[in-house]
Amino acid sequence: MRTFVFFISLFCIGQLLAQDTDTTATKKLKLNNSYGLRIGTDLNKIIRTITSDEYNGFEINGDYRLTKKYYAAAEIGTEKIELNETSISTTTSGGYLKAGVDYNAHKNLIGMRNLIFVGLRYGVATFNQELDNFSIATRNSFFENPQLSNDFSNDGLTAHWVEFLAGLKAEIFNNLFLGFNVSLRFMISEDKPDGFDNTFIPGFGKTSDFSDVGTGFNYYISYYIPLYKKKQKIKKKEQEKETDN
Repeated sequence: MRTFVFFISLFCIGQLLAQDTDTTATKKLKLNNSYGLRIGTDLNKIIRTITSDEYNGFEINGDYRLTKKYYAAAEIGTEKIELNETSISTTTSGGYLKAGVDYNAHKNLIGMRNLIFVGLRYGVATFNQELDNFSIATRNSFFENPQLSNDFSNDGLTAHWVEFLAGLKAEIFNNLFLGFNVSLRFMISEDKPDGFDNTFIPGFGKTSDFSDVGTGFNYYISYYIPLYKKKQKIKKKEQEKETDN
């Protein structure tokens, strides 16, 4: 899994750099004045679902170009995970929705549509938290802590958070993009189940008793659907530069 992630990262970065340094190819390209919708899915969740018996998840994500640099973005998905810790085992399942905006900090050459972006999201999740079994701590270290099985289930729990993310999207083929991002998440509020704490929240990830901060890492493949084009004026200096080339 880590090897796959490593090579996907190298491939995305290599594609982005190769396209932006190919000045010969850009002579025949037009201005990136296309506005449309990009729809994709999270490869990380799909691979994890295939390779792990304790996890099942799927996400659809997309962005819509608003201006030259800004994109409206959203993700919707579901996750189910079984966590087996030293003293507790839980099963969490539910769905989530994230919405926000991305800013493309990358200055493409003419015709390129790659993104190196930073973004902001507001996330909300509704989920079910089940306590499968737990152990009772004892002061006598000679005996192992007894494991007790129970069926504590709490439905209709909700959580809210904000997250900051950064990543890239590289166009590997016409309208087909491959990319990844890293995110830093800050919990705003969460409903806690009766008798124990949340161990995992869909869309947010694993929780901690000591911090309301979480992290995330996503790989995705997406397809861009052009909807319309805006007229863009080329500055006189840029026109002269293209003519000289």
